[in-house]
Amino acid sequence: MYMNGSTTTVLLIDDDSFSRIMLRTLLQKVGYQVIEANDGNEGIELFKEVSPALVLLDAKMPGMDGFDCCRKIRDLPGGEHVPILMVTGLDDIQSVNNAFESGATDYITKPVQMPVLVGRMRHLMQTVKAEQSLRESEEQYRSLITSLQEVIFQLNAAGELLFINPVWHKLMGYGLKGSLGKPFEDFLHPAERQRHSMQFSKAWKQPSQCYRYRSRCLTETGMVRWVEIQLCANVDGRGVVLDIAGRLVDITDRTVREQYRVLEYAITRVLSNANDSSIAVRRALQAICGSLGFQLGEFWLLDAHTEEIRCHERWYLKTEKLKEFSDYTDTLTLTTEEGIPKQVWESEKALWIGDIAQDGVFSRKEAAEAAGLRALLIFPVRHGAEKLGGIALFSQEVSPPDKDLLRMLTIFGRQLGQYLKRKQSEEELQNCHQLLQLELQRAAQYVEALLPNTYTEVSAGCKAQDSVWVNTQYQPSSTLGGDAFDYDWLDDENLMFYLFDVAGHGVKSALLSVSILNILRKRTLKGANFYQPETVLEALNEVFQVNEKGEDYFTCWYGVYNAVNRKLTFASAGHPPGVLVTPSHNTYKTSYLDSDGIAVGLLPDFPFDVRQHKIPPGSSLYIFSDGVYEIPVGKNNAIWGLEAWTDLLQQHKVSQSDTLKPLLDKVRSINGGDILEDDFSVLEVNFS
Repeated sequence: MYMNGSTTTVLLIDDDSFSRIMLRTLLQKVGYQVIEANDGNEGIELFKEVSPALVLLDAKMPGMDGFDCCRKIRDLPGGEHVPILMVTGLDDIQSVNNAFESGATDYITKPVQMPVLVGRMRHLMQTVKAEQSLRESEEQYRSLITSLQEVIFQLNAAGELLFINPVWHKLMGYGLKGSLGKPFEDFLHPAERQRHSMQFSKAWKQPSQCYRYRSRCLTETGMVRWVEIQLCANVDGRGVVLDIAGRLVDITDRTVREQYRVLEYAITRVLSNANDSSIAVRRALQAICGSLGFQLGEFWLLDAHTEEIRCHERWYLKTEKLKEFSDYTDTLTLTTEEGIPKQVWESEKALWIGDIAQDGVFSRKEAAEAAGLRALLIFPVRHGAEKLGGIALFSQEVSPPDKDLLRMLTIFGRQLGQYLKRKQSEEELQNCHQLLQLELQRAAQYVEALLPNTYTEVSAGCKAQDSVWVNTQYQPSSTLGGDAFDYDWLDDENLMFYLFDVAGHGVKSALLSVSILNILRKRTLKGANFYQPETVLEALNEVFQVNEKGEDYFTCWYGVYNAVNRKLTFASAGHPPGVLVTPSHNTYKTSYLDSDGIAVGLLPDFPFDVRQHKIPPGSSLYIFSDGVYEIPVGKNNAIWGLEAWTDLLQQHKVSQSDTLKPLLDKVRSINGGDILEDDFSVLEVNFS
């Protein structure tokens, strides 16, 4: 029984039973409880019952696809915060955007690598737990704020303080006697004084209502505090205003936290959406300066070869003095062993300099003074132990940052470092892409050369003089795949044929495919009786077991046809069913030939079932990989599907075409292009 709301409960929604078996088995091995749903509707109902800690959702599903399912879960009670990890073979930008627009927390592409999947799941669960703790702490914070004392004051017609309670000293640091008689606006930030004057005037001239507004105060030490102010007029019996009563509530912590959350979200969006690193850095500087009130931001980039550091990107308010300061900065080159860069990298955290003019290592004092810049906040950009650069933020005011801001900027420096290293890796990969594509093309041609001829007639050679025609069609995907097939006579009466599909794409999958093909062709598989399909699958399962990364498994359909008694003996391992098309009353009917079994390599000592089927004269058997029907169609990328493919096979049989190319042409048309996401492999066995 599954525990409702357990922190280890995972809801797995996938229409592919093989994928569910694989993921369930591997996730249970690392301690997760897995609840399975074979479509979106069932997944939604299970979500209501169980309240899982995480949803693992396949994007490609018939009917309700993963995107619609994700939206519906987000609308359910408790569904707004649960992490949803989209598992999909779709890796284009539009599909990724669709995943996030539908509410997915993250996505991972097929083939799924277990260490990556488990790592993503643990990270998402930890993030949700942290967010929940933050929400709870915010509730406690709001409760605390409402219980605190407020500053109560009175103002005369000139806006001067007539009365103020002791909370004023606790909040602002000023003495009560020294504050009385002074204009209240003197204690406000210069940028806020005009707004206060307007609100005060309204309260005096229109005493029928109170006026509330947000403002900033300057404490005795020069710190800025965000406050909420309310002004209400005191009137006599004739309606004449005597004075203005006011209340002041400190909302600094709440306001700053809001600013930090907005800033953190903005930076995350910038780094997620910008393809150009220079644009990303410039926008991040703009977001930081705009949110925190800095007038100028710089990104200094380190040259790892020369150990020199120069200003690479900047953002500043468009004033002539700041432009002159920026132009002067372009002439500078520093090293990591001098000045502020050395201090920052040695501390590995953000550094605040409250008075540039008095700092002993800052080299641009005169230029900064001319630009009116007084304070500097700088933090390192690193990737692990590697130094990449630093961010410098300049302010014309002296207001020291709090510990939360310093911590957040230090974390952002690491995030930016990860982003820059990732972009560097992407550029290196892009440079190698053309060469890699050429190598993959050559490898695909080699694999294709190993496969049997497209069309062959093979006589049984027995007394019944039956004949079998074998037809094949193979089209590799855009990336080198792992499909392979073959057929051969075991003796004068028994024809063997098979098709297998190795998980994943690329050279590794192709090499494993070639290895399996050579073993089956040489019939050197220990423990296998090639007349008995189940022993072949069991022997393959003994040799090929999934590795620690969850790779090196494959699906397979293997059959032996006896031309004398017309019996087909077959077994499958997680493979799509064979489709048998037989004559029936001037038309043809279809049936699926399948047996229970998981993919080869997932579990050791797994028993595979064997089945038999009588083959009527004039029938055709089609063996294929899932790449022939898992074709995304429409705006929502719904899967074309096995049923539609089966209908196409029946139409092909009716057409009596002597080639399988019309099937490939039709699938290309449905795909909307000649380049397919997966291998197209079909083996047709025609029985006279």
